[in-house]
Amino acid sequence: MPRANSEAVRERQERARRYAVRRVDYPRRVMDLWKGVMRERFLQTRELANFRGFRGDFHTHSNHSDGAGTVAELAHFRDAAGLDFLFVTDHSGLSQKRDCLRFERMWWGQEPGTQHHHLGILGLTRKFVPAKNLTRDYAAVKRRGGIPFIPHPCGWFPTTRYTDEQIAALDTLDDAFIMEIVNGANQIFDCWDVTDAQSVELWDRLLCAGKRVTALGNTDAHLAEAIGDIWTGVIAGECTRAAILDALRMGRVFVSDAPVIDISVQCDGSDPVGMGGTLFVPLSKRNAPLVVRILAADSAGLASVSLVGGGRVLESWNVAGKAVLSVSFVVPTRQEPVYFRCECRSTDGRRAFSNPVYVVRKAE
Repeated sequence: MPRANSEAVRERQERARRYAVRRVDYPRRVMDLWKGVMRERFLQTRELANFRGFRGDFHTHSNHSDGAGTVAELAHFRDAAGLDFLFVTDHSGLSQKRDCLRFERMWWGQEPGTQHHHLGILGLTRKFVPAKNLTRDYAAVKRRGGIPFIPHPCGWFPTTRYTDEQIAALDTLDDAFIMEIVNGANQIFDCWDVTDAQSVELWDRLLCAGKRVTALGNTDAHLAEAIGDIWTGVIAGECTRAAILDALRMGRVFVSDAPVIDISVQCDGSDPVGMGGTLFVPLSKRNAPLVVRILAADSAGLASVSLVGGGRVLESWNVAGKAVLSVSFVVPTRQEPVYFRCECRSTDGRRAFSNPVYVVRKAE
């Protein structure tokens, strides 16, 4: 072969090689850039809100079940997104544990199927085999010292919708349980869809019925690149598995895909009670109004903040692009619901939801 032709062949081969590398590397580079932008946004928000808790994802999948990514790839995108911890909750058991142990703050859980729903399981060291009875399986996990939760209670994107019978099955659970209100299955960049709107509506219905339902937001990532697109903020003193799970048990968590949000309630100078807590109000103070304090922040700007109680919006603030809202609201006794929570939207449509503060009147 003439030398010129030989060089032309080598040049074409080199171009093909570079193209093949770009096809493999480019999606990773784009996603790393996206994670970096959102990570920096949160770091700025963190300072504005003086938030000293942690962020993580309690529900993801690896190639140990039906996920497309390895545990190492999940760890990469956790770090790229700036999350502090991540649980790998594969369907088939705990074989992912060995891989998780190679990384700091990569913990393991399960998501087996049970009657009507899947069942998220955290904190157990041995595989849980469900009896295919939702109520009994949920209780059995708690008896063993684990934390169960209900994933995607109304279905997931794009087409899975749960029946009325499946949703009604949640009424059979104990008065206190944990449930996702935002689930990012099969989505990247933006996790909010109609199933999440339905889950928030369900959440308020359950709260109005007297249930104490702690809300979670998780990616349910089957593709590692989705990590960080929805997360749960945790108010804990340290980022250990025990401290994170203790905070979850107490409801000291909020759901977000960008903003930070917090709420507390007090009555007549009492100590403020935060997310997951109960404000006990003596009957002698039944005419004293409650004071709700809300903090919401997003360095990209907030559009609105709402206070919700008794399944309805009690007050809403148009924030007009400001990065921080810190506000107190006096609730007249006649309007007092059994719980308060707050939510906010940012100027680009991203959201955050606090968990409830409960109010109980009691005899002295």
